[in-house]
This record gives sequence, structure tokens and C-alpha cells, in this order.
Amino acid sequence: VSNSSDRRRLGRLISPAIRAIQAGGIVAFPTETVYGLGVLATDAQAVQRLRVLKDRPRLPFTVHLSTPAEIRWYVKEVPVLARSLVQKAWPGPVTILLQTGNGFPKRTLRDENLFRRVAPEGVVGLRCPDNPIAQILLGKPGKPVLATSANLAGRSPATSCREIIEQLDGKIDVLIDAGPTRYRKASTIVSFHRNGHEVIREGVYDAETIARLTSRRILFVCTGNTCRSPMAAALARKMLAEQIGCNEDELEKFGQEILSAGTIAIPGSEASENAAKAVARMGGRLEKHLARKLTTQLINSADVIFCICLLYTSDAADEGLGVDLGGRRI
Repeated sequence: VSNSSDRRRLGRLISPAIRAIQAGGIVAFPTETVYGLGVLATDAQAVQRLRVLKDRPRLPFTVHLSTPAEIRWYVKEVPVLARSLVQKAWPGPVTILLQTGNGFPKRTLRDENLFRRVAPEGVVGLRCPDNPIAQILLGKPGKPVLATSANLAGRSPATSCREIIEQLDGKIDVLIDAGPTRYRKASTIVSFHRNGHEVIREGVYDAETIARLTSRRILFVCTGNTCRSPMAAALARKMLAEQIGCNEDELEKFGQEILSAGTIAIPGSEASENAAKAVARMGGRLEKHLARKLTTQLINSADVIFCICLLYTSDAADEGLGVDLGGRRI
């Protein structure tokens, strides 16, 4: 599926499944991992049917999203490490467990019964499949879709329609046949909390891969690497440590690395005096900074690169401090 017309055509082909799920049915649909069984989360009877079918009276099902942006419908403050995983692995074979607080941020989802159905312990499971059929099916109802693997309790998840028919013939309403799934293996489940993450179940990705996907190298670049880029890096380290809830020296333990470099830097040069003073006033530290020259290796290894230009205003030029934007000096 390469363009919008292809997606429209695909939407017409699976329209019986879309109508079935909107009417309270159970629909078997493909993902890149295994086939899933989906129902509307807002339909209590449909969810109960799925519970009986899966012999799963209390354990919540996973909310399946049509796009990664929908994560904000369910969680207001997504942890830093989870954001990194979402950016790198979604759409993809990863299920994420997140704390939701006392309700969902999206106004149309603020319903106590829905919340208890989806996140009874205040934790919501979220998955964004990398499969165009799944994405269209999940996006069309305009309401949350709960899904679980297509199999009976104690049996292996189905990776083909033949397996679904063997286990679930007569027990579901619609089956979308898209052939064997890509990975033929379940998604990896990762639980996030304020101080890190835990791999609950290895699937397509193992724990080592998840560690790489949650890690992040941020690079700030200016010319000399003695004022602008080290200031930005120092303040970024301070803010990121506060978000994660750790000390700046512990950031690498959480897979977060913030560096700075200069295009014409003299390696080993210290930060300028004014830059160090300005950062100190904002709670950052530059006393250990030594300039680093920008290299191809640094560029290729960075996940995010910020290039910092120099704009002069009268205040900033007089004090030798970067730039004043909108009344706030940076």
C-alpha cells in the first residue's frame, strides 16, 4: 500500500470487517506478528464475548492504535524512554505498558466504565501494528479497539488463516485473510515506569534490541563548541535527568547520551567563561566541558542533531550570551 488511493481501495475490500466490528462483532485481522481478534472497547457485550472466547475473565486486552500519535489519547505524560521506543519501533512489533493516572486525556474517552474496561489497574497496553489492513481497520470505527492474539487459551497464536479456522471456526464474525504474517512471532511487551523499563515478554525483539531502541544520542552542533552547543547540551542534560528522575551522571545508565561538537572546534578547549556562568545560573554544569570537533562518525551515530546558529541582539551581544528569543534569553 503505497498511496492514499491504495488505502481507499483496501478500505473498500475490508468494509465487511469494518461494519462487523462497528456492530459489536469479533474480527480476526492480520498484523505483522500474529493474527489478532479485535472488538470495540466501547461495546461492553463485545468485550465480554472476547473474554469468554479467550477464557480471560479479568486480564485486560491491549488497545490497538492506527497511528503512533494516538498514544496521547491514553497517556498524558509519556516517559522519555517510551517516547524513544515509540519513535524508533512504531508502527512495529512492540506492545507498551504505561501508567495512565486516573483517566484518559482524550475528552471523548473520559468514561469511567471504559477506563475500567481498558485499564482496570491504571495501566494501559498499547500496540501500533505495522500492517496496512490492521491500520485501516483500527482507524475506521473512530473508537478504541481492543485486541488479543487469535487463538484459544493454551494454544499458539495463529499466524495464518488456516490456524484460525482450526481453532475459532464458528466463534468469530469475520476473518480477513491476508496470508501468513510477516514475523510469525508475537510482539515484544515492554513495561515502562518512571525510573526505567522492563521487558515482560520477548517476541520479535529481544531485550538487547529493546535496550538499543530505548537508547538515544542527541547531538548539539555549533562552530567552536565553547558556548552555544555546550550550553544547549548542559541544559538538555539537566532537563532530561529531571524528566527521567535521575542524576545527570546516571543518564547513560538509562541509555541517554547528550553530546556537543563544533564544525571548527579546537579539541580540548574549555567552555567560555560567560557560557559557564549563564548555564550555572540555570542549574546546568559546564566545568568539565572540553570542545570536540564534529566528525562523520558523530553525525552517523546521532539519533537527533540540533544545529545552533548565532543571532545577535543588543542584550545578547553586550553580554556575550547567545540569543534572545521572544523575551527569553537562551
